[in-house]
Amino acid sequence: MADILKPVDPEELELIQKEPYEERDLSVGRMTQFLALIFFTMIATLIIAWIVYQWVLPNQRADLPSVRPEALQRQLPPEPRVQGFPMRDWEKFAAEEQRKTTTYEILDEATGKVRIPVERAKELILQKGL
Repeated sequence: MADILKPVDPEELELIQKEPYEERDLSVGRMTQFLALIFFTMIATLIIAWIVYQWVLPNQRADLPSVRPEALQRQLPPEPRVQGFPMRDWEKFAAEEQRKTTTYEILDEATGKVRIPVERAKELILQKGL
């Protein structure tokens, strides 16, 4: 730690003032070559893209529609779908469950299955036992 905080010698200070940076860190010539390479690569890419575009453009058929008919029809996205109105769906679900647990209903006459309110079922279980 003491080496870091030692004062700079006058000879060292003079050397620092003569050469404040290392000249070998950045070569202007190399940087210019690199930028020129990037520039010419971009130009070559644009020329190649233009040539491909000119080659593809005449091959398009005029009798084909530019938009498929299916794209104009409204289609639902694949499952799972995001709910449009989750609160309305929840209210419908809760109302249906409330109806199922508080009303009498015949489920299947052939087998004799019926639905009874939960409170009535509790009373019957207490009377008859499990």
